[in-house]
Amino acid sequence: MFLIGASNLPMAMYTPLVVVLAAYGVLSLLAGRSRSREDTGGTERFETWAFVVLLVAALYTVVLVISAVFAYPSRSTDMVTILLVVCGFFALLLFVFFVLGEVLPRALGRGRTER
Repeated sequence: MFLIGASNLPMAMYTPLVVVLAAYGVLSLLAGRSRSREDTGGTERFETWAFVVLLVAALYTVVLVISAVFAYPSRSTDMVTILLVVCGFFALLLFVFFVLGEVLPRALGRGRTER
């Protein structure tokens, strides 16, 4: 059992995400087929529609999160805590990679010199 309220939502609320995933897969395959036939117009059209499908999926995901917050308000703090921990972890990871890739080589004199 998960601690977040989204696991307690009815399964029917997740069905549109499965349908959208299938639509995205079909559109991606059609774009690949158009690309292999060197049909740039068709490729762009299918890729554009695939992007629109992803936007719809993102919007519906927000709807699912809002419905979980209102359906299970006591679990909302758990969701926010998990989200903050994950965001903090990746922010720290990005900072470490930035230091390793940019700051450290310049400090050791191996970085690019701008003239």
